[in-house]
Amino acid sequence: MPGGEAEPVIVYNGRIYGLSPYGYRSTIELMLEVEPERFEAFTSKVTRHDRGYPLGPVRLLAPLAMPRNIICTGLNYRRHLEETGLPAPQVPELFAKSPSSVIGPGDPIILHSNRLEPDVEAELAAVIGRPSRSLSEEEAREAVWGYMVFNDFTSRHEEFGLGVSQWWRSKSHDAYAPIGPVIVPRTLVSENDLRLEAWVGGTLVRRGSSSEMIFSVERIVAWASTSTRLYPGDIVSTGTPAGVGEGGRTPRRPSPGDTVTVCISGIGCVGNPVIEDYG
Repeated sequence: MPGGEAEPVIVYNGRIYGLSPYGYRSTIELMLEVEPERFEAFTSKVTRHDRGYPLGPVRLLAPLAMPRNIICTGLNYRRHLEETGLPAPQVPELFAKSPSSVIGPGDPIILHSNRLEPDVEAELAAVIGRPSRSLSEEEAREAVWGYMVFNDFTSRHEEFGLGVSQWWRSKSHDAYAPIGPVIVPRTLVSENDLRLEAWVGGTLVRRGSSSEMIFSVERIVAWASTSTRLYPGDIVSTGTPAGVGEGGRTPRRPSPGDTVTVCISGIGCVGNPVIEDYG
């Protein structure tokens, strides 16, 4: 925002509306007070009394700077199973990703070794809006405030090439969780029919639809809530579709100098340059 100050904002019709004049200091504060069903009315109020600023010159940061939990889902798209060669799970295959890996649109993804075999994963992420524990699937839907783009960037060498599967290590490097560009309230998203794509430079590497998920958002959130309390701002990501290459693989891996971009219809795109720091 003008003056270089970071604050929660509404993005509407190509303009940015700061929310600090309304007393909000973070996205989580807004989600706790403004339920998804009331968000459109709140947006109308803000945009009616505030001219806002053009979106172009404003840099969007990660919508959530340091979530308490990032819970990811593996093997949730049938064609993605072909890529891994693993059997279909009987329950959601959950794993944690370090909150310190979060970055926003335009922030660099840093490769610390030339042996990582990096890969991009295009994922729909649910953002939890209230404290939740031991949810039914119906309750899980109400616990989700909204949705955003999530790039579960991964080192395939560390995931599969060390003799034992290392999901946390391969996915929790600094800057391996680009998110954004905004959080769209659940009432404005048809989460079961969204198009997901991932690009490396100008090459399409992943494509799929959320309709291909094995486990629904509600099932995943409910399953996660049976083992840990979920908190406002927690991220529950729902897995990646397959690559567009042979056997469901990605036809091109990111390298320093590339830009990787993940897009979800109805939500937006998150693009990040890839740089090296092998020191």
